[in-house]
Amino acid sequence: MVLYIIVLNLVFFLATVLSGGFTLPNLIRLGAKFGPLIAAGEWQRLLISIFLHGNLMHLFFNTYALYYLGRLAEGVFGSRKFFAVYIFSGIGGSLLSYGWHFGRAGVGASGAIFGLAGAIFASGLKHRNTSLNRMGMSILPFILINLVIGFVVPAIDNAAHIGGLLTGMAMGWLLRPGSHPFGWKRTFEEVTSWALIAFVAFSMISFFVPGISMGRASVDQVVVFHNQVQGGIENMQENQLPAYAAVERLHPPDREASQLKEQLMDYVAEGGRDPTLLYGIEEDFLVWREAVLQRYEGLIQEIPTQ
Repeated sequence: MVLYIIVLNLVFFLATVLSGGFTLPNLIRLGAKFGPLIAAGEWQRLLISIFLHGNLMHLFFNTYALYYLGRLAEGVFGSRKFFAVYIFSGIGGSLLSYGWHFGRAGVGASGAIFGLAGAIFASGLKHRNTSLNRMGMSILPFILINLVIGFVVPAIDNAAHIGGLLTGMAMGWLLRPGSHPFGWKRTFEEVTSWALIAFVAFSMISFFVPGISMGRASVDQVVVFHNQVQGGIENMQENQLPAYAAVERLHPPDREASQLKEQLMDYVAEGGRDPTLLYGIEEDFLVWREAVLQRYEGLIQEIPTQ
């Protein structure tokens, strides 16, 4: 299971490189944790962000830690419980980071990796005078050193580390190491594991698949659409009707923008003779712009008109 997660991280890394690189707008488009968009309904970011990385070194260090700690955790808990610890710790880290750094974008597997360390450490505390206890104690320096580094280096999201660590510790204390002796509990663990895999798949499908997901546009797309529509409205206010083909070529970034485009196409198709329709377009555009400024808070700044 560790290798499957590493492969998934590599797939997301390759997708990042091919889709525009490690710019903030591109990472946002691919599912980075970003408070305003999560608050707007894009809950999938809490999960998807743990598979994204900000650069090659970020991926390398997280992959190294995942391979080392992941093999230990998978050996202690088994592949099914390891996967559950990893996913829930990653989400736990994202949730704390969401509350702590609401307006700050974040990516990376470190919250989930801290969860693995926390699970082994907590399980070791629970099972004293065992080899698991010694393993847990050996991981404590890794936890403490990296937490200190996270508090010293501003660019590191220590909230994700702490959230993942606490989630992993709770799961490590509650979960039984190894396979359960009762058959029905092993069956329950297997069913739960498949349900978690289905949840991960659903999260990604509902975020990325066209027609199911809307509003995943890059910041650049939003800005371009805004400027084109704003310019078109200003021209129409001066009785300069844009060409129908030009309106057709607009690329709306979300559902509300698609409705704006349809209104513009109707207005241009009827020759711009209905001033009430233009007034409605202006009002809807202002509402959409206000929502965009809130959704992309910190990424798009409103420039006052002179």
